[in-house]
Amino acid sequence: MAASNLLEAIPLLASLDQESRELLAADMRERSVPKGSFIIYAEDPGPSLMFLLDGAAKITLVSEDGKEVILAQMGPGDFFGEIALLAGGDRCANVVASSNCKLLVLPEEQFFEQCARNPNFSMALMRELALRLRASSAKIGDLALLDVYRRVSRTLVSLATSRGETASDALKVEKRPTHQELASMVGTSREMVTRALKGLEEDGHIAVEGKTIIIHSVPE
Repeated sequence: MAASNLLEAIPLLASLDQESRELLAADMRERSVPKGSFIIYAEDPGPSLMFLLDGAAKITLVSEDGKEVILAQMGPGDFFGEIALLAGGDRCANVVASSNCKLLVLPEEQFFEQCARNPNFSMALMRELALRLRASSAKIGDLALLDVYRRVSRTLVSLATSRGETASDALKVEKRPTHQELASMVGTSREMVTRALKGLEEDGHIAVEGKTIIIHSVPE
């Protein structure tokens, strides 16, 4: 059983009333995962929904030759594991802890019980899934239509927006991903990402300050 006050930090659950959060917390259990560990393996059974309370994680696919593609970066308040629960079947991707992580886990049986008796939870979940579908559609469009220079720029904006990080009137990405991680997100090589970042900086679209990237503008 988890403490109900922990649920207030999760955007999906923050709009629920206190009673609803207490009922939900009663069905959850806490779990800690060390940095570098797999939280979920692709093709494993999917018996739970997981909420990230603290830390960072990445959702990945790995090809037969070992090439990694990062589908999404997850931070505190994000959730994952819903696809296997709702669609049935095994997990469709890996989830790896990028740092030490603290999770809340909602088992499959309790997940469907909550959906049935808590319409606010169901509606919040559907809205979030629709937003994720929209973001995925936009990313597919970027891969098909934009060059690496613009895809890297769009990815940086997406990272800054998802983390809610701003610096005055500019967006910023703190603890920026490595060039290889960006390459895995964008679908290109590390060398191409390095060139794109250098070009964006030279053109005044971004400024790199240590581990932070300040985004001043987006190339057209």
